[in-house]
Amino acid sequence: MDNLFAAVLTGGVAVAVIQGIFELFKWRLNRKAKKEDFTKLNIEKRLDTLEGQNAVQSEALKYMMYDRIRYLGQGYIADGEIDFDDRRILNSMHSVYHNGLHGNGDLDNLMSEVNQLKLKRKD
Repeated sequence: MDNLFAAVLTGGVAVAVIQGIFELFKWRLNRKAKKEDFTKLNIEKRLDTLEGQNAVQSEALKYMMYDRIRYLGQGYIADGEIDFDDRRILNSMHSVYHNGLHGNGDLDNLMSEVNQLKLKRKD
């Protein structure tokens, strides 16, 4: 009877140890999943923040380019002439403003006038 009691007791201890290991393993898996969920949530929040900042910076850049193109274009129109390189650079800036930053077309008439200016020679 003592052997039977010892066998049952030993078997019960083994089952308890195995069940404890299983519970520990399950706890670790759940903990890892929670960390991954938190990390994913954190990444999504950061991505949303960065996308918002990017939109604001793009809008600011669009207005800065608008102002610079308008200022330079009006100056060339007032002078009545423009050199080839300045016209090329201004057209490139307008292309980035209009196509890359989705400008609204307000500068199209100004650029048309700039492109009709007499070309001056560089000294």
